[in-house]
Amino acid sequence: MGQRTFTSVPDFAFKDRDILEIHASDRPEEVLACFPSRVVFIGGGPTVYAAYAPFIRHWDINRLPYNGEADRWFDPAWLLAGGHRP
Repeated sequence: MGQRTFTSVPDFAFKDRDILEIHASDRPEEVLACFPSRVVFIGGGPTVYAAYAPFIRHWDINRLPYNGEADRWFDPAWLLAGGHRP
């Protein structure tokens, strides 16, 4: 996950899972290669999703009943970028 999401993760979540902070300079292929044979969950905002979209096989998207201002967004084009098998 990106830095903002990483810093928002509560302490208890680190006890039973591996959580990695990723950076814009990290290549998605190299990050994902660190976890062979594992299911990897990607979390973050638009920058993270744009970088990792070609590698995502399954999107679990939650929609909130909210129609106001927001500081994050989801680009439906990311759904079309998926399907790449590293």
